[in-house]
Amino acid sequence: MLEKLDLTKKMEKEEYKEKMEHLEKNLGKLQRRCKELNIPVMIAFEGFGAAGKGLQIGKLIQSLDPRGFRVYAVKSETEEEKMHPFLWRFWTKLPEKGRIAIYDTSWYRRVLTDRFDKKIKKSELADAYESILSFEDQLTEDGMVIIKLFLAIDRKEQKKRFDRLLSSKDTAWRVTEDDLKRNEKFDKYLEMNEEMLARTDTEKAPWHIVEAVRNNRINNWFTLCHREDLLDRGGDADKADRESGTFPGRGRSGRTGGRCGGDERADGVHPWQGGSEPVLQPEGV
Repeated sequence: MLEKLDLTKKMEKEEYKEKMEHLEKNLGKLQRRCKELNIPVMIAFEGFGAAGKGLQIGKLIQSLDPRGFRVYAVKSETEEEKMHPFLWRFWTKLPEKGRIAIYDTSWYRRVLTDRFDKKIKKSELADAYESILSFEDQLTEDGMVIIKLFLAIDRKEQKKRFDRLLSSKDTAWRVTEDDLKRNEKFDKYLEMNEEMLARTDTEKAPWHIVEAVRNNRINNWFTLCHREDLLDRGGDADKADRESGTFPGRGRSGRTGGRCGGDERADGVHPWQGGSEPVLQPEGV
């Protein structure tokens, strides 16, 4: 899957600028619609080291109202978190209805970096996958919209970016020994990512693979905006439905189910726009 990606795609600057201006406006519009319809959204960024997850998140939130989202930078588990099932720290960081939670790496850390670093036994891997699928299924059934973005680059590009970061003392700290180890054994780590994508690409929470090359924000933003029509249909519920807290495709909780506005899924539902300058607020998970 990942090996077949075309990582040579390019876009002219003028075309890129024009498309981005349109998509950024749509993100703000969609955030406001999510708030209006009480739709909670989780956006998970995964991908290879140096693919630009942090940069993409930083650009994404510039189009959003800072009062309506929170960013979580997922790190290694704390001692307290180790005392609970691995998904406990994500259950405690779910967005409220009408709000957005953005994860810089996510619950997939368990079957990716933890697996590569041998922090999880082979016998535990199947249970980890089952827990993740159950986690996402429960959330989407209760109305959560889960958007999963995987940023892909190849080994050569990753090494190039690592070397550029290491060349300056101001950025060298961003590259760890573990990052370099995964680059050295890129093929092995690639296989783990391929397996993860294949096993967790579901109808309710599909993966969107992004070629993380120059101007790749277009791909991210298009993924977030291209299902805007479903939000519009979701907003057509009559006043009685709104007052009773039930909408087409929703349970009595007032949240959307895995679908929105009929038989189509709402896997692209999104964000809102504010007037003040947004500030990235990373929190350890």
